[in-house]
Amino acid sequence: MRNWVIIPIKAPEVCKTRLSPALSDAERQTLVAAMLRQTVAAAQAVVGPEQVLLLGPSRHGLGGDIGLLADPGRGLNAALSSARDVAMRKGIGRLLLLSADLPTIEPDDVAALIDIPKDAIAGGPDRAGVGTNALSLPLPAAAQFRFRYGDGSFAAHRDEAARLGLPFFTIDRPGLGFDIDRPDEVALWRRG
Repeated sequence: MRNWVIIPIKAPEVCKTRLSPALSDAERQTLVAAMLRQTVAAAQAVVGPEQVLLLGPSRHGLGGDIGLLADPGRGLNAALSSARDVAMRKGIGRLLLLSADLPTIEPDDVAALIDIPKDAIAGGPDRAGVGTNALSLPLPAAAQFRFRYGDGSFAAHRDEAARLGLPFFTIDRPGLGFDIDRPDEVALWRRG
């Protein structure tokens, strides 16, 4: 079974603008690039370089060998639906979606999203258990999965699995849970 890992990311100049009170534009873009490299490296170590794609307008300085899917421009949920549909047309058996802001993600975290029953959905929550930092969807079983990123997305994604009649597994791992959205999280990451 072929797996794809999709990492959605905005254009460099608009990434992580909520960090602007604590970081200059250059520092913010450097941080975003470092987190993206970590996420891409962890994913590539598990599924191979050809199976990791970015979803958005830019490769953020990564080599041209990393795939880039266009964002149709109707928001994250629409972009992910579009990426899922492309994966379906390509015959992908499992689609993993990873946040680009996971500075401590490791290959074992990515592998845990694959090492689940064939027709199950898995989700990696943020540290608060509210947001969704990772999703693992079986295809074609999850062909009608409706993405619910936004407030309370983790519970909404679990409910979506139930709507489809598919089992849902929570993959609660520090590398998937720790994302950087606020200035205090930058400080926490720097402290280790």
